[in-house]
Amino acid sequence: LSQAKDYYNTALESFARLSDSVNQSALYFALGRIELRENNPITAEKLLRQSIDVTEQMRSVSSSFDLTAAFSATVQERYEAYVDCLMRQERANEAFGQSEAARARSLAELLRATQTNLAPGVEPELAEREKNLRQALRVKNDAKVALLGTKYEKDALTALEAEIAALEKDYQQVNDEIKARYPAYANVAQPVAWTLGQIQESVIKDDDTVLLEYSLGADRSYLWAVTRTTLDSYVLSPRAQIEAAAQNLHELLSAPPGPDSEAKLKAAAQALGQMILSPAAAHLGKRKLIIVADGKLHYAPFQVLPASAANDEPLIAAHEIVNAPSASILGLVAQETAQRRPAGKLLAAFGDPVFASNYAQKSPNPAPEQLAANQSLAAEQLNHALRDVDGDEVDPQKLRGLFYAQREMANLRALAPAGEALIANEFEATRANLQSADLSQYRILHFATHGLLNSKQPELSGLVMSLVDRAGKPLDGFVKLSDIYNLRAPADLVVLSACRTGLGKEVRGEGLIGLTRGFMYAGAASVAASLWKVDDEATAELMKQFYGNMLQKGMTPATALRAAQNYIRQQPQWSAPYYWAAFTLQGEYRQVIKPANRWGRSRQAAVGGGLLLIILAGAALWRRRRFKHAIG
Repeated sequence: LSQAKDYYNTALESFARLSDSVNQSALYFALGRIELRENNPITAEKLLRQSIDVTEQMRSVSSSFDLTAAFSATVQERYEAYVDCLMRQERANEAFGQSEAARARSLAELLRATQTNLAPGVEPELAEREKNLRQALRVKNDAKVALLGTKYEKDALTALEAEIAALEKDYQQVNDEIKARYPAYANVAQPVAWTLGQIQESVIKDDDTVLLEYSLGADRSYLWAVTRTTLDSYVLSPRAQIEAAAQNLHELLSAPPGPDSEAKLKAAAQALGQMILSPAAAHLGKRKLIIVADGKLHYAPFQVLPASAANDEPLIAAHEIVNAPSASILGLVAQETAQRRPAGKLLAAFGDPVFASNYAQKSPNPAPEQLAANQSLAAEQLNHALRDVDGDEVDPQKLRGLFYAQREMANLRALAPAGEALIANEFEATRANLQSADLSQYRILHFATHGLLNSKQPELSGLVMSLVDRAGKPLDGFVKLSDIYNLRAPADLVVLSACRTGLGKEVRGEGLIGLTRGFMYAGAASVAASLWKVDDEATAELMKQFYGNMLQKGMTPATALRAAQNYIRQQPQWSAPYYWAAFTLQGEYRQVIKPANRWGRSRQAAVGGGLLLIILAGAALWRRRRFKHAIG
């Protein structure tokens, strides 16, 4: 190791002279790892911090999604090693802060990668200047890396470095101007993690809540349990062991129950619970659990895990569970939500869209010849998005309508009085109508359609709206992830009544890049979404209970979902977690969503609140026929 350090230090001097940031950061990390292995945590900390600082400078100018994701995946070990170094020095508070800081960075990078407007309201010319300078910097830095790999002339390198320095100066000036004129920009472009004190005061809020945050590492993983007054840390198993257990549980949960599935599920839940919950058993007396997951733990619904080895009851029986990308993001969401005025209307719903497969049933005057002539074009529009969708082969021309969506939309229409709701179904459920609607008017945004998960290219995940118009002509009906990020949808709650809407690609260090995160960036305070292909009938009953709990009983979304899931699991035909555990809630968990005043005075008086209990009830009569479709 001594000889290796000598080689690394000599190389580091050369790369420093060349301003080769890529190799500098790698060598600082290598030296830090050696010092950590030799049990010199103080020296290791300095080197690892230098590696991270140089890494951050490079990440700030990345504008390609693939580059950002690949770069994050390859350097995440640097952040894990730094957390490990701090934990070895028994500096749990600082390690927790570093975990939060790493999570805060990821959203800004994803937004840059998808070319999302980083701050709504920034004038287009200024936003375009920022984007162009960022791209130019990336091109020049790529050129520098390429040049250093050849027998270059010193004058060529000097000239290129001068161009980079000039671009960096211009880029900094533009960023300073944007931050001065648009304060919200800094929160997104250069997010700062909240301190432990801020999280305890503004996120935890009460003495009956605990935040469990996970950081998975190659050699060991960590769990921090944060309450109003304490922070405790625990050493867990390595990443590979935890992720294998989480993956096994997800695969068992997402398959319809079979003869021996109950025993297998129980064993898998116990195994994962023993790894990730048992160390913090002393905190499980708290009623509310806020989960900040990492890696494949995002795929495991914590509500199915047992509270202890001696107690088979799932956590959902006694606990209210909320998920969050990070404690800091949850705090920012709660802060922003508290400052906004409640929307004046109750509900905007988009669903039961029209595809080639159900066009004849939806159109009063079907034009089959016109439809047939345009089917290939409609298919072409989705082929790119559907390529490699979670390994499923899907023919866009055979994309089927959801069996229960028509009844679901009809009951939502009955729920809200005229003027209090936007119900866009069938030929009105289009991407164009979604993008042109003023979604800021509504407290709840509901989708009843297909959700597509592209695990290889998460930016191609999205929701499917109508693919044909009344004349049978093709429409661009695919709402991509980038479309969602560019929405302005400050709803109290978004409900994605579709399949696998809670998933996305797990890029190491970035968390799940998916639809849930997109809607939260678009302004949603909380999002209810699913982790696997949900059962039509059970989901309809779950939604009926969920909405009834919120709107009639005054429950918060988190409490309403817990009550609905406990109701479903107590029904003999739906007792298996496959039927009730798919939906999870992310985001703000304390708000109560009340119907608009007009609804409370007139409509509720007219019907005694009865309709609030029967959202989707009509669909229950139709559930006995299970409509099988490729995705949903």
